[in-house]
Amino acid sequence: MSYFQDELDEAVGKKWRKAIVIIAVIITAYILCSLVFSFWPFSVAKGVTEKVVNANAIIQNYEWFYDQYNAIQAQKANIAILPDDAIEKQGMTMVLNNTIAEYNSKSRQITRNLWKAQDLPYQISIGGDE
Repeated sequence: MSYFQDELDEAVGKKWRKAIVIIAVIITAYILCSLVFSFWPFSVAKGVTEKVVNANAIIQNYEWFYDQYNAIQAQKANIAILPDDAIEKQGMTMVLNNTIAEYNSKSRQITRNLWKAQDLPYQISIGGDE
């Protein structure tokens, strides 16, 4: 017998050693089967992975960050050319702040910012420059 078996027999007895080995084999078999056939808990991870790491999600998130960043820059430029006493300026600033807040929120979401290009800022400050 091996050293491990001898020590286990001394600690718990031969009868309990067999029970422990059988339980360990059953647990190992379940884990291997759940990995291969996607039983719980690995089925949950598979579902998340399929939603996050698929071609459509990657492309949509990548394009969304560029679109949103460019929309923010355009809105800033539109506000900059308005006269200070323009009626629309306050409303346009509110829209800009909401757009920036959405960009910052999605930038903090790990499932989205995985696909954000490195040349885009992580966060954009509201009411100022990035």
